[in-house]
Formats: sequence, C-alpha cells, structure tokens
Amino acid sequence: MMVGNARKNKIKQLIIYLCAVVIFFYTVLPIVWIVLTSFKTRDEIFSSTSHILPSSFYLENYTSMLGKSAYGYYFINSIIVSLCATTIVMVFAILSGYSFSAAFVFKGKNVSMIFIIIARMVPEIAVIIPMYFFLQKVGLFDTKTGITIMIAAMAYPLATWLLKSFFDDIPSSLYDAGKIDGCNSFQILLKIVLPISGPSISSTLIISFLTVWNSFLIPLTFAKSIKAKTFPIAISELAYSEFGVSWGNISALSVIAVIPMFLLGIFAQKYIIAGLTGGAEKG
Repeated sequence: MMVGNARKNKIKQLIIYLCAVVIFFYTVLPIVWIVLTSFKTRDEIFSSTSHILPSSFYLENYTSMLGKSAYGYYFINSIIVSLCATTIVMVFAILSGYSFSAAFVFKGKNVSMIFIIIARMVPEIAVIIPMYFFLQKVGLFDTKTGITIMIAAMAYPLATWLLKSFFDDIPSSLYDAGKIDGCNSFQILLKIVLPISGPSISSTLIISFLTVWNSFLIPLTFAKSIKAKTFPIAISELAYSEFGVSWGNISALSVIAVIPMFLLGIFAQKYIIAGLTGGAEKG
C-alpha cells in the first residue's frame, strides 16, 4: 500500500514538473525569439535558412530607432506619464484605502467601496467616448497631462482595493495606541500605518506602475502628436508601416519596452512577494 502511494506521488510530481516546463517554455521562448530577432539584419530575418542565433550582434535596429527617429522621445513620454500617473494613483489610493479600512466606520462606507470595485470592472472602452469629448472641452486632448489623468483614474480602483486589504490586517491595538498618544487620524497614517506597510505599499506601487506602463487604449485614443504619444503606441504604429513590417526594429523596441519592467521586477520581487502574502496571516 505504501509503495502504491509513493508511486502515485511520484507520478503527480512528474506531471507537475512537466506542466511547469511546458509553461516555462511557452512563456520564455517568445521573449527569447524577440531578443534574438532584434540583433538580426533584415536579410537574416527573412532568409529561408535563418539560424536561431544571429550571425553577429547587429545593433542598427536599436540605434536607428532611438538615435535617428522619434522613438526615443516616445520612450521619454512613457517614462514621464508612468511616473506621474503612478504618483497620483499612490497618493489617492493610500488616503482612500486608509479611509475605507477597518480603522474607520461611517455611513455609506460599504456602498462607496462597492462603487470603487465596480469602477475597476468597467472596461476602458466604455468610458472612452465621453472622456474624449471631456478632454477636448477642457483643453487636455493630445497632452501628456490628459493621458496621465485618464490612466491614473483607471489604475486607481485596483490600488485602493489592494491597500484597503493590507490596512485591514493592521491590528486595531495599534490604532488605539496612536489615539491614546494624542494622534489624529492623519498622524496615525503617517507615523504608524505607513512605516509598517512598506512591503504592501511597494507591491501596490509596482503593480500600479506596470498597469500604467502597459496602458494602450487610452494613449491610442487621446494622443495624436509626437508630444503625447507613448512607447506602446509607437510600437503598434510601426507594425502597420506602409513599407511593410520591420521585424528587426519592432523587436528592438519591444526589448526596450520590457527593460524597465524587467529591472523593476528583479529589484523589487521580494517586495511584491512580501506585499501580496502579507495578508495571509493576521497579526
């Protein structure tokens, strides 16, 4: 009986490992293909005897896109919009997440939180048309400011919901101790809640930044000129060039677009894991 159970466990482990390997290759191979293609010449890419590895590391795809075109400007636009939108999201999400946490009880709290969750469920396409006319009316159409506000508004509900969940796990005794020491609600937030919520806030910040960085529909709709277009939009336009698709250039831009997220994931993965698992055990 013991031998039979051990054999079943080994079979289960083998299946799990095989699934993990399949998922790994399914996820990693497209990325590897894009990276290798970005270093190939046009002739190598379209050659019928093309090899997996490039014959030499051809850097013209990178230099031509960033140094000799407007794509470097689009990249800077994305950095500015992402940093500003993430800052706006985090400031308002911390305040609203704190106010909706278990530390406060007020009339209409649950209803308000439900509306925020519903706002997260609304697809971007549903608000594009009214916001299109609104931004035109207030003079923010085709500006980085207008795009930043729109993207921040779409990323705000998720950040609020995450932070509320984290703040709910803070023991009520800490809030009581702050009140006994004479702190008001805002001072409790600054002196007690934020210092012990570092991993949670960091993970929310990272998730918000990735959401903003990858935003496509909003910049596509509200950005028409070089001063407002973001990097993902520039990449998509290159895919529909009148002279055909330049796979080398698209691959180079794709690699560049992934670099900020890749670096962020490497340096902040411990905060992501700590933040997302912080609520597994209550203090």
